[in-house]
Amino acid sequence: MLVLSLPHSPKSEVFFVQTSAKALVTQSLQAPMSLLPQRQDEVVGVLPWQRVSWHLIQVPQDAVKLLLSTQNNFFKTSAHKSKAEQLLQGLLEEQLLDDLSALHWIGGKVLTPPNTEDANLNAAHAQLWVACCDKAWLQGVLSALEEHGVPVHRLVPEFEPAVEGAHLYALDAPTGLEFVLTQSTGVMGFPRAALSAFSGAFSQPFQVHFEPSVSDQVSPLFEGATQLQTRAQRLIDASQSAWDFARGEWGQGALRRYPKVVKKAWGQFLNHKDWQVARLGLALLVLLNVLSLNAWTWREQALLKAKKAELSNILQTTFTDVQVIVDPMVQMRRALESLKQKTATPSRADFEHLLSAFTQLTAANPSLDPSQIQQLRFNANELVLVWKNQTAALTYNALKMPPDLRAQGYEVFSEGTQTHLRWSMQ
Repeated sequence: MLVLSLPHSPKSEVFFVQTSAKALVTQSLQAPMSLLPQRQDEVVGVLPWQRVSWHLIQVPQDAVKLLLSTQNNFFKTSAHKSKAEQLLQGLLEEQLLDDLSALHWIGGKVLTPPNTEDANLNAAHAQLWVACCDKAWLQGVLSALEEHGVPVHRLVPEFEPAVEGAHLYALDAPTGLEFVLTQSTGVMGFPRAALSAFSGAFSQPFQVHFEPSVSDQVSPLFEGATQLQTRAQRLIDASQSAWDFARGEWGQGALRRYPKVVKKAWGQFLNHKDWQVARLGLALLVLLNVLSLNAWTWREQALLKAKKAELSNILQTTFTDVQVIVDPMVQMRRALESLKQKTATPSRADFEHLLSAFTQLTAANPSLDPSQIQQLRFNANELVLVWKNQTAALTYNALKMPPDLRAQGYEVFSEGTQTHLRWSMQ
C-alpha cells in the first residue's frame, strides 16, 4: 500500500509512506511526483487537516437518507444530487464561507440526537457530520498524480472527529510547533502561541501525540499521557479511516470501485493480525475438506476396482477361452453374441422378438392405433415405427413401456414422426 500526504500545490513534493502486505513501513520519505513508487495494489491519499472543514449539523430524519445515499450510490441522477446540495446549502448557510458548488463534501456518521428540552425536535432530527474540501485544489492534485502514473484509490482525512476521548497532536510545521485537537465536537488546529487561549477547548481528558522533532518543546508543556508518533505512523493510522472522499464524481465508477473494495478486504483478511484466528480456521477447514475428498476418492476407486475385478472374474469363469481382458463388459457382450450365433439362439434384438415386444407395447397402451403406422423398419437391435402424420406422432410420442419389457432391456423413444423400439443387453 502507498499512502500519500496530498500536497497543498500540485507542483510541491509529496511525503509518502510505502508499506508491506503486513502493514510494515518499508519506505518513508518526501519526493517529487515523478519519483513516486508506481504499480501499487492500493494508493491512499491523505487530505491535510488544513484542507478539510468539519460541520456538525442537525438534519431532519427524512433528509438523512437523501444526503447519505447521494454520496454512496453511483447511479443517482443529477436532479437527485442537486436536491441534496440545495438541502445541505440551507443547513450550512451560516457555517460555510464558500459556495457549496465549489466544495466537495461527504456526509456520514449519524449520531444520536442531543438531549434537548424539545422532545419533538429530538425525535424529528438527527446529527450528521459533513466534511468539505476545495474542489479545485483536489482536482489539481489528483490530476497531477494521475499524469505521473499514480492514481489514487481512496481519499481519507488526516484527522477526523474522535469517537471516544480527545487527542492532541503536536506537529512540526514549517512555521514552527502547531497543535491539532480532535474530539467529539470536531477538529481544531492552532499554533503554539495560541495554546493558552485554546485551553478552554479541552473539555475532557486528552492524550498527547508528538513527533520526534518537537519532543523537547512538548515535554515542558504537558504532564501525563504522551505518546511518540512519527508522521509516517500518523498517515498509516489515517489510511484506516472509514471516511472516504473518493465518492460521487471523485469515485472511479462502481465497476472499478467495488473490486478494489473487495481486494482491500481480502488483503486485510490475509495479513491483518485481527484475522489470524479466522485464517487458521479457514486453513484447517480447507485441509479437512481436502483430506475428506481424498478419502472419499480412494474409497470410490477401491469400489470401482473391486467391481472391475468381479466383472473380469465372471468373464473368465463364463468364457474360459478369453485370455486377455481389456473391457469386461464389451468382451462379454461380444462373446455372448458370438455364442448365440454359433448355437443359432435367437436374440431379443431379432425382428420376431421386437414384433412380440411391440404387441405387448400395444396391449399396455390401449389408445395406440396401429392403423396410424405408415411403415415398419428394422434396423440393428431396433424396430422403427413411422407414423402417417405429425399429429399421430405427437399423440404417441410418450408410450408407456411395460415393466417386464423394460426389465428385459427394451426401451422406447420418439424422434420426429418416428418411434423407436430398441433392445440393449443388460
